[in-house]
Amino acid sequence: MKINNIFSVMMIFMLLLAVGCQDDPIIDKAEDTLFEEGGATVAATASGNEFNLTDYLTGQDNVPVTYSVTTTGEDVSSLNSFISYNGGNVNSLTDFESFPSEGSIDIVQAAQACGINPDDLVAGDFFTVSFDNVTTDSGLFATGAGFRIDVVEVFKSALAGVFDAVVTSTNQAAGIGWDDCAGNEWTGLVEWERQHTLPEDDGIYRVLTTAPTTEVFEDASHGAYYSCYGTDAQANLPNGDLRVTDTDGVLAITGASQWGEVYAVTDVVVDGTVLTFNWTNDYGEGAAIQLTRQDGVDWPADLSN
Repeated sequence: MKINNIFSVMMIFMLLLAVGCQDDPIIDKAEDTLFEEGGATVAATASGNEFNLTDYLTGQDNVPVTYSVTTTGEDVSSLNSFISYNGGNVNSLTDFESFPSEGSIDIVQAAQACGINPDDLVAGDFFTVSFDNVTTDSGLFATGAGFRIDVVEVFKSALAGVFDAVVTSTNQAAGIGWDDCAGNEWTGLVEWERQHTLPEDDGIYRVLTTAPTTEVFEDASHGAYYSCYGTDAQANLPNGDLRVTDTDGVLAITGASQWGEVYAVTDVVVDGTVLTFNWTNDYGEGAAIQLTRQDGVDWPADLSN
């Protein structure tokens, strides 16, 4: 009898609890808040992540970093952007009120926004652009969107052009047929075509020669193969990913030919509009190259190997 009374009391208590919970306005409010969707997310996409200090200090192109700002979720009525220097104080930058939006900033604007003289910047400095204070109908939200811009020094070369070439085969004593071509000479046109797919690629050049057939071929031998092999086909000229490079005034031929040969540059001499150097490869071929600029501009005097 006692046990039955206990069970009866427990059943009555549970029934009252269930009824009370079902109509409890506090519970309803908590559920509404818990499952309510609100706020917005922000994404920022930048066109690059570098300021070229060399360009700025030498008065060349001051290329800005451009960026786009997009939002998802609630409609955003306003958004603030900020910038900091080397992880320091955060400074106001730009306010946005429509989306998607576009923005841009160059090295001078970034420095001035942070209270810095751009002339005092050095390679290794960096700026951080961030976005915050996302305003929507349901309130103010934070965002982790942003990007970093590094200050770099990028050496830029200006060696591209078309040249009158005098090319002489040289004997490397490698015991190959090339040895018999020593002293053979070819004259014609050589072009260094700048490879400019990225900002830092300004010191990379593809070598083109005009064959006796008047066809233009990629030819890292600078015409030397014409003097020895008499070839007139692209497949018989060294190309692959061979490139003339200029890194801080040091000339080289990088990469390898389609046959796997690698090249070295020696004896670089500049005399006004005339550049001379030798190349050799690990197969045993080599040549003395003389390039005279057709534009009348002197080669950089500090070129070396």
